[in-house]
Amino acid sequence: MAGGTHPPAMPAHVPTRSRTTATVLGTVFVDVIGFAMILPILPGTAASLGASPTLIGILVASYSAVQLLLAPVWGRVSDRIGRRPVLLLGLTGSAVSYVVFALAGSWPLLLLSRLLDGGSGATTNVAQAWLADETTPERRSRAMGQVGAAVGLGFIVGPILGGITATRGVALTGWVAAAITLVNLVVAMVALPPAPPRREAPGAIPAAAGRHQLLVPLAVLFLATLAFTVMYVVFPLWGEATVGADRSTVGYWFAFIGFITALTQGGILGRLVSRLGEAGTTRIGAGLLAAGLMCIATTAGGPAWQFYGVLALLGAGYGLAGPPMLGLISRATGAHRQGRVLGVAQSVASMARIVGPVVAGAAMGVVDARFAFVTSGALALGALACTLVPATILRPGLEAGR
Repeated sequence: MAGGTHPPAMPAHVPTRSRTTATVLGTVFVDVIGFAMILPILPGTAASLGASPTLIGILVASYSAVQLLLAPVWGRVSDRIGRRPVLLLGLTGSAVSYVVFALAGSWPLLLLSRLLDGGSGATTNVAQAWLADETTPERRSRAMGQVGAAVGLGFIVGPILGGITATRGVALTGWVAAAITLVNLVVAMVALPPAPPRREAPGAIPAAAGRHQLLVPLAVLFLATLAFTVMYVVFPLWGEATVGADRSTVGYWFAFIGFITALTQGGILGRLVSRLGEAGTTRIGAGLLAAGLMCIATTAGGPAWQFYGVLALLGAGYGLAGPPMLGLISRATGAHRQGRVLGVAQSVASMARIVGPVVAGAAMGVVDARFAFVTSGALALGALACTLVPATILRPGLEAGR
């Protein structure tokens, strides 16, 4: 070329970024497998040890209680020292927690295993921050959807493995989850590169300008997560008591929900956000989630297609309700604060997972499962209502003008 100039070597960079993204998403996927192996069998395991529905709710909520306190801390640490070491520390803590679960013969030891896992569970929000570091603002919701799809895929494989291993004893489930997580840790240590320097992407919104814009997205995220937590406590117990499902069957149900969630977030989420914006996409998700929760209790004794149709509504609704709001939050945040602010978002979701299981367990104990499901559906409608605020609150610059 004239003047001895050469074109920039962009093609060499793109594959590197793609490999990094794939490695981060793969780490999240395998990490969630271990978590999803434990979660569906946790209520039944605790009940077999004599725990009441309220204590089971506390047990499920304990994981999120610790995350509520520590997720912003881990996010802030990852902003300062890099994403990679925090991600590796989270995997180490998860592996230890599954060993404790395998050895647990009492409710207090089950509680300890959940506290350990929650205290080190910074994998998802650090992965979100990592992808946000490498993503332009207009593609943030798609990136959050990719992380969500990895989580959804983990919830396909995890419950199936948990259900299979649980037939030979819940201790085996814990040992297998620990082994999978340790392998994930070793692979991540070898394959994950240092995170790139965090720079403000072109068109990014300064952190100070977007702080007041976080309230509505955080409220939507809280209510949608709060609504879905009924599935962690009431759904497994309802399935066992109403239709006689064993723990393996409950695990397969969770796997189906995870499949629908992953399909939704990996397939149509990006297209919907491009056409409808973050708020419009979330409205669809919250509406589907509300419909599924309000209908689930009516499917007992009905045809299988009806039951799985409602589970599909739940999976699709949950898959569309959260990531667009995370994308909105990320776009309103400066590059040097991605870990911290996404950690705050994780804490908001964790707060919902603290309150939700306790309230859902108590609602089931005092009234019945149907009441718990309908109440959760009303909360999902509350999330939908939050997205109907004036456009200026959701900032037109974020909702339009792609």
